[in-house]
Amino acid sequence: MIILDQYIEELQQDTAIDEFTMKDVQMKLPGIKHKWTGRLIRTKIDLGAARRDKNRLINKLSQQLMDQSPVKLSIPVAKQKVKTLDEVVEFDTKIDELALAQEFCEKAERILNSMTFDIKNLTEIIKLETQ
Repeated sequence: MIILDQYIEELQQDTAIDEFTMKDVQMKLPGIKHKWTGRLIRTKIDLGAARRDKNRLINKLSQQLMDQSPVKLSIPVAKQKVKTLDEVVEFDTKIDELALAQEFCEKAERILNSMTFDIKNLTEIIKLETQ
């Protein structure tokens, strides 16, 4: 969850806005959107790689188990057995964390897309207050 905590903190900083920083945030918004879109894509790539690595590990460990077993095991039974090993469980944890990070990045992207309207609305409120 370390990466998710880092993302939460960063998004909080990227979306912090008040009357004094409004223009700055508006000017930086395209770069901020680009950063989060890049993170979303990298997270999707990492998630796919982790899933492939997990499947390779399961296949490798299953084959080792079948080779070392005194009793003949079917492939599905061997795969079920190795899915409880610590190495595979670590991949499951990593995959879960990456899936959460991906979901967070998707939601961050939606938040950032609506920020333009939020800034416009704030500008209108400030105009009304100063008249």
